[in-house]
Amino acid sequence: MSSRPLLKKVILIGLLAPLWGCSVSNIISPSTSADVGSKSIVLTDVDFDPDSLIPETQPVADYLAGNLKRAGINHGEVQIAPDVETVAEWMASGKVNLYFDSVYPVMYVMKHSGATPILRRWKDGVAEYSTYIVTRKDSGLNRLDHLKGKMITLESPSSSSGFMFPMIYMLKAGLHPVAKAEANHKVAKNEIGYVFSGENEVAVEWILKGKVVAGAIDSETWTELPEEDRNQLEILAETDKFPRHVVLAGPNLKPNQIEVLKTALMGMDESKEGQAALAEFSKTAKFDEFPEGATAAIDRLEKDYEMLQTYLAHQK
Repeated sequence: MSSRPLLKKVILIGLLAPLWGCSVSNIISPSTSADVGSKSIVLTDVDFDPDSLIPETQPVADYLAGNLKRAGINHGEVQIAPDVETVAEWMASGKVNLYFDSVYPVMYVMKHSGATPILRRWKDGVAEYSTYIVTRKDSGLNRLDHLKGKMITLESPSSSSGFMFPMIYMLKAGLHPVAKAEANHKVAKNEIGYVFSGENEVAVEWILKGKVVAGAIDSETWTELPEEDRNQLEILAETDKFPRHVVLAGPNLKPNQIEVLKTALMGMDESKEGQAALAEFSKTAKFDEFPEGATAAIDRLEKDYEMLQTYLAHQK
């Protein structure tokens, strides 16, 4: 048997030891459904249909509860929020402890709650991804600055790959993207107009039908496109790569507790129980550290996020 899982368990027990003497009750939210005196680890995500997301997330909450009993945690809960504003409120108040999402919403919650990014989540088996800005091969466009005076499509104003990534890329290239209400609205010569398609698949349709000259498509969607569609498209630019998903820890968690949670999450892919929970959780492959280190990763994300927020504020 490999010594790696055993080593993980030894490390986890060692990290849990400092928690035995601390008061967990004012850090981990008490459960409304667990036995009196029990403590819960509470996970959150955003969805308009909680019934569809809770079954995916609950196995991870159960796994953590089962592996944190020596820290006084014996129950795992999932609270689904309707929007990121609610997540930020819940994180700031301590109602929830862990949040999983892509970069853009995570940065909003981080800024408005004091929460901290602690790990990457390999959602759908992907560690990181990027966005392609694509056009039709017969469009006559072959450089990003050829989009000046023309209309493109982005996914939605809350999307990481469908808004934040391509916007940051265009801003760093010295371009001037401006939101428009409709695809047929006028675009000034020094602007790149953009409208929202709502979905990557719709963006592809709009590009192919000529409703817009170009659009942003995340790298995962690009690889899944039918060959017939992909053969008609050309990539004008690719953004930097970003974490596919980020794990955010609430500000109510102490540093030693965060280390315990990180160890538990990073060990999930090493056991059958953990692997089963990960598979239910949108086919998550594993959790791991940011390759460049948490501090460097956070600094980079903060700079990009603030650049975009400053630009958007001046557009109002």
